[in-house]
Amino acid sequence: FGKAYEIPSVVLRYSIVQGARQSLYNTYSGACRIFSLSYYNNKSPVLYEDGLMCRDFINIKDVISANLLMLENDSVQNQVFCVGGGKAYTISEFAKEVATMYELENLLPTVTGEYRYGDTRNACSDISKIKKLGWSPEKTIQDSILEYKDYINEQDDLKYLVEYSAKQMKKKNIIR
Repeated sequence: FGKAYEIPSVVLRYSIVQGARQSLYNTYSGACRIFSLSYYNNKSPVLYEDGLMCRDFINIKDVISANLLMLENDSVQNQVFCVGGGKAYTISEFAKEVATMYELENLLPTVTGEYRYGDTRNACSDISKIKKLGWSPEKTIQDSILEYKDYINEQDDLKYLVEYSAKQMKKKNIIR
């Protein structure tokens, strides 16, 4: 499209973006939200499938730095770059990290065997191309979890959000 209309363009494919202000109410929102709200309410989070699906999490601040790099670099026109955290985690590993940040390591996740319709088994990015431009993620998943935890602690009335979201997804036949 950019080439056809002579518009300078670049495509960035983001991995699983995490950080403060991620929607609390989006029923399909990500693992950081679901696990953080569960642990915030001192409840065991639910892991779909077997909990071994892999994801590549990236902090929103790293996404911003990747976007700014593209704006400042004319050599990237008409190219595609993956923007990710550079390391794959299983959902189970990510849940364990969230539990650690909430100091609830003994509150183990529940693996139901259910799945969310449309979820991919693994979603991880190859960031080698963007790294050649000098960009690398600087934030860790722990940074993202702590930022989101701080955000949650500023909110009110979060007790039933996870249950509400799960009911809505089941009602819509997303959780099977």
